[in-house]
Formats: sequence, structure tokens, C-alpha cells
Amino acid sequence: MEILKKILNFVLVFCAIVGCIFDVVYIYNIVNDKGLFTFSTATYATSVVDPLTGEELSPFTVTYYEDYNNIGKEVVEFRVNCYSDINKTAIYKRGYQLIINNDGSTELYYCDSFGDMSWGSMNKYDETNDNGQNKNFWYIDINGDVYAVRLDGSYEYVSDVTYSFGQFASTFFGSLFGVEDWINYTVHYSTHYYTMSELMLEFKKLLKSCSYGTGEYTMPLVDLGNFLHIYEVKDGIVSDTPIGNGGLINSYFAIDCKYERRGITYADQSMFGSVAGDSNFNVTGIDFDANYWQVTQEYVLTEEDFIDGERYSNVDNGYYYALTAEKINELKNYKDIEIIINFDCSKLENKNVLGFDYYALNG
Repeated sequence: MEILKKILNFVLVFCAIVGCIFDVVYIYNIVNDKGLFTFSTATYATSVVDPLTGEELSPFTVTYYEDYNNIGKEVVEFRVNCYSDINKTAIYKRGYQLIINNDGSTELYYCDSFGDMSWGSMNKYDETNDNGQNKNFWYIDINGDVYAVRLDGSYEYVSDVTYSFGQFASTFFGSLFGVEDWINYTVHYSTHYYTMSELMLEFKKLLKSCSYGTGEYTMPLVDLGNFLHIYEVKDGIVSDTPIGNGGLINSYFAIDCKYERRGITYADQSMFGSVAGDSNFNVTGIDFDANYWQVTQEYVLTEEDFIDGERYSNVDNGYYYALTAEKINELKNYKDIEIIINFDCSKLENKNVLGFDYYALNG
């Protein structure tokens, strides 16, 4: 009797292991048949040219205000520079603003601008009616040809697997090796459509993790293929399927970026002149019509500010630069200031510029 129990236990364990292996192989085959494992196709969107001025614009501009000191609001802003139509008649700009609340919830707003017009009023974006996706195309240039872009990325995932043991219990003991209905199961799939909010949160993650750090810069090769698909345009008609035919697509974009560690505290900081639809947003308590305060938010120093603090090093055979005591005392008058230094060495002709003196900014 004891031997029979051991045999039955061994058979049960063996069947369980075989069943697990079968499940994995079966699910993999289904997923593979869905075309989720395919070769990728790469496209690269570099610029949009204003037909009126000839100015080249990056297709996307992203700004992230982190609000690390919890004074203002954490905000991601996203501006799309594209053409108003397939014929590239004029420049059209669509702006999105994502407000990230302290509890992690988000609010999405949008506004528009045509040509050289100022931004229109900001409205709340309802992502429930269209899965949060952009159903309209953005028309851009790739190597001089017009292409269409839109947010319609998605992916399928296994949302549930239901099992039914059927006649297993009744047939196992009756016919140990003659089981016809061992385990029945159904794999359930669902489709997740990426939303505009998710794309903007991806921008936030991108700026926080990239090596450029804070400030303004251009990221030339950003792969957004999971979110954005690019469509060919032939004879004025947009293709029915995106480049890559819906498989794994690498869509690279040039993005003008700005990463600010502080949060938005007043409306004029926004590229759209509004925060959550409020053009008078101001949590500082300061009147920003005052000229003196406009300077304190972003103080730019150039090489001219350092000329009087020039020091030649006989040891290193070059020049070190520092601010003068007068300039440092002037900066001390501001209680909250962000200093940006644009030091152009080429403007100091015939001088070997070594860098800044150790006390260039007096700490």
C-alpha cells in the first residue's frame, strides 16, 4: 500500500511538471503567432521647416519642471511642431500640459497655435473617450518628404488564464494512463493603448535619466516607436498601415528639451502662458509685472561678466576666470536665483582659457 502511494505521488508530480511545460510552450506559440516577435523597422524624424520663414524646428519640444522643493507644481509640457496639412501650407502647433499632483494623479490639458499666432486658451483633455490617443495625424518632414505621425501605439497582454479540470478527478483513478480530458484552459488577451499622459510620463523619465542633466539641450535620437507610429503619404493619401506594419517599430525623433528642477510657480514659466488653464496662476505672492523680479528667475552670465576677474597662471600658462567682488555682491541681493553661464571662449581671442577659478562664484 505504501509503495502504491509513492507511485501515485510520483505520477502526480510528473504530470504537474509536464503540464507546466506544456502551458509555457503553448502560450509562447500563441504570443508568437500574434506577431509580437518581429523584426523592427527604423525611421527618423529630424525637423519641420516653416514655409514662411524657412526656420527649421524640431518636431517635438519637451519641458519638465520637477518641483523637487515642493513650492510649485510638477509639470511636463509637450509641444508638437508640425504642418497644418499634407501640402505643408503652414506651421501648426499643438501643446499638451500634464500636471502631476502630490498623490501621483495627473491632469492633462491642451492648446493650439497656428502660424505665428499666440497660444489659444487651454482646455482639459478627456482621455476616456478615445483611449487617450491622438486620432488626428501630425504632418512632418523626413528627408524632405512629408510623413504622418500619430499616437496609436498599443500592445497585447495576457489578462487572464482560466482553467477547468474537467473529468480529471474521476478519470485519473479509473484509467491512470487513459485520461482524455486532463486540463482545459483559455488564454484571454487584452489590448492596452498608450495614452498621451503615458507618453508625457515617458518624457519625464527620459529627462530625469539622461546624462544631459538640467538645462536646455537637444536630444537627437529618441526612440518613441512604442507610442508613435509613422505613416507614409503617397499622392496626398496617408497609408492605412504604419511603417513596419504594426510590428516592432523604432521611430526616432529629435526633441528640444528643458529640464528644470524647480516646479512651475507662475503662469509665464509655461511655454503656453498658462498652468492648468489658469493664465493668472501664481503661488509666489510676487507681482511679476515688476521688472526687477523678472531678472531674478533666470540670471544669465556671459564671458563679459568674468573679464575683470581674469587671472593669468604662470604655472598652467593660461587664464582662469572669476566674478569680481562687485558682481558677487550684486548677485547676493537676490534671495532666489538660478544662474546660467554662457561662456564663449572663442570671443576671448588669443587667450588660452583654462577654466574658472576655484572661487569663481564665491561658493
